[in-house]
Amino acid sequence: MFMFNRLMILLSLVSVIVILAMINLTTPTGVGPLGVLVFFTMVYVAIYGVINLLVVAFMKASGRKNEEKKCRFYAAMISFGPIMLLLIQSFGSLNVITLLMVLVFVMLGCFVINKRL
Repeated sequence: MFMFNRLMILLSLVSVIVILAMINLTTPTGVGPLGVLVFFTMVYVAIYGVINLLVVAFMKASGRKNEEKKCRFYAAMISFGPIMLLLIQSFGSLNVITLLMVLVFVMLGCFVINKRL
């Protein structure tokens, strides 16, 4: 688990550097569809790294140990929420109902992870 956390910190830092470079050096129309895909993937990796560390810290603080697999699944599910919100906002249809739908989706995913693992 320790090695995975160090790898995620490194990948998160690299993805933040790539995101900053893309924001400063290109435009969305200039990079094309592949560049947009790389951007969203890098945002997901950065968010996943941060949320993974938060979930691991929360699990250790609550007294649960040796649940690395569950922590990774929780982090993957929770970090997908901001990506969905970013995509919905890019289409211009972000409102309270869509926000609640994304929240329900993430909560249902966490419930399934809790029951299956």
